[in-house]
Formats: sequence, C-alpha cells, structure tokens
Amino acid sequence: MGVSGIGTNNYVFGQKNAAGYAAQKTENSKPQEETANMSWTVKSENHDIILHGEESAEDGKVVAAWACVTGNTSMTVYQPHDFDPAHPVYKVKVWDSHGNMTERMVDISEVDPADCDTIDMYAYSAWLSKSGKCPNALQKFMSAHAHHKDRGGKQGYESLFDKENWLEIIKEVMEMQYRAGNLKGYIDYKRFLGVLEIGKEEHEKKAQSGGNKTDQEESKVETDVQVKPDGSRVLVMTRMTGGMAVTTSIELSKPTDMPNNKAEEEAAKEAWSVPDISDLSAQLFGE
Repeated sequence: MGVSGIGTNNYVFGQKNAAGYAAQKTENSKPQEETANMSWTVKSENHDIILHGEESAEDGKVVAAWACVTGNTSMTVYQPHDFDPAHPVYKVKVWDSHGNMTERMVDISEVDPADCDTIDMYAYSAWLSKSGKCPNALQKFMSAHAHHKDRGGKQGYESLFDKENWLEIIKEVMEMQYRAGNLKGYIDYKRFLGVLEIGKEEHEKKAQSGGNKTDQEESKVETDVQVKPDGSRVLVMTRMTGGMAVTTSIELSKPTDMPNNKAEEEAAKEAWSVPDISDLSAQLFGE
C-alpha cells in the first residue's frame, strides 16, 4: 500500500449512496416539493461496517458522511436551511455502534484546529472542501485521522470527543509523504496545513478581540452626583461586573440648612461636574 493510502481502509466517507453500499431508506408521505424525512442504514458489502444517518427538513442538506470500521461509529454533517456563508454553522450527528445519536452545532469560526475534537475538525474540513478554500481538505483530514489512529491513537466512540492538535498530526503526515518521496502528497498536505494555520491565526485574533472587549465591559464604571433632600451631595459609582452592578457612594458635601427645593435649585446653578475618579475607582474596586 502506498503512503497516501495508509489507514484509509478503515474508513468509508462520502455521500449516503456511495458505490459498494446498499442503502435502506424510510421516507414519509410528505409531498415531493417538501424535504422528505429519511433515515438510512448503509451496510458495506466488503466490510463489517454500518453507516447510520438521517435527513429531514429540520436537519438541512447532507454535506458529508463517514463511518469507521474499527470503532463501528458513523457521522453525518448537515448544512442547515438558514446557513449563512458569512457565518458558517454546520449541524453534526454522531452514532455509536448501537445506533445511539449525539447532535452538535459547529460554529466554523470557533474551531481551533490545534485544539479540537474529531467532530469539530471533521465539520471544519467538510466546510473547507465545500467552500472551495481547500477542495481536498476532507479527504486529507480523514487520511491523517486514520494514520493517527494506526499510530496508537485512541479508538472507539469516546475518542471522537477527545481534543487533539491536528496541526501537529497533519504536519507529521506531510513530512512522512516527503520522506517517502511522494511529492504530490507532500504538496497536498502542505497546502492543507497552510489553510489550517491561517484558520488558527484568525481564531486567535477573534479570541483576543473578544477577550479585550470583555475586559473593557467589566471595567466600565458609571458615575452620578446626587443631591439629597437635606442638601448633601453624594457621588455614586456603579461598576458592571458579569452582568451584576456593584455600587459605592462617597459624600461630597455635608447637609445644609436651606429648604429642600432651594438645595435643588442651588445644585442646578452650580453645574456640578464629576471629578477624575480613576485612582479612587482602582482603590474601591481593586482595578
């Protein structure tokens, strides 16, 4: 077996009617103009493997599906009907060997290829292929995934939820292609790795930007000078922290003997301005 085919005999991926499979579907009686609800169990003619799946108006269009021989698990990626190319989100359903299904929505912009599980990475690779950003991304990921498992990676349904550094895994496969003299395979994986590294940089920038915004929001302090009925003036500082308000009051002037309405008129005339409280805020709130 050539280097480019290592481990791929353990996986079958593609659409639900791939050659070599006998699909068993169950359709409802909805009119043809609507998306029919369907479920299928695809059995391989050459392997002891079952590919579970389903498609409905709620799920959307099937993007890709695959099954693992060694783990007897299967996965299907859907493009929801409200899919927005500018903010891509895929639905993924995963079946274990008993046909139990787990569902997840994958926000492509949130996937970090250096720290994500197989489910997120499979959806990410499917999007890279479908969007044209890297047409063979899904195939290269599945080959790298198979190689990783063959080299001692955890097997079975639970391993689909284990986070991995796929950049390192794909880099290892890329270098293996080079050592074997498979120049085309090396170039293909190098291109795939480059796309993933760009994606990681964008993810880090987004995370950093979001973190700075949160810090600014948590550090926001509102101030207000209030005149009480007795003529005293109080500086009220309110800080928003995690959706909760923390308020501190400081007396600016003592009560006066003038009537309440006179105190209010006097306050309006004096046009009070709020002093710089940055140092004071730091002492009170620990900033």
